[in-house]
Amino acid sequence: MIYSPNSAIDAQLLTQSRELVHKALKLLRNSDHLVSGLRLRDELSREIPRGEGDRSDMTPDLRLTAN
Repeated sequence: MIYSPNSAIDAQLLTQSRELVHKALKLLRNSDHLVSGLRLRDELSREIPRGEGDRSDMTPDLRLTAN
């Protein structure tokens, strides 16, 4: 916080700071639709152990067999 020798200016700065914090919190509350997909992705990545989602070990056996 910035303080000045003038109490009127201090009061104005405090009011403006509160308004900025109020607006920032409102924006944060309203941004849920923007980040909900990212949260879901993060939750899913924590649930699936690393490498388990990798399908490289699931390649079919392509060796030719003699008939």
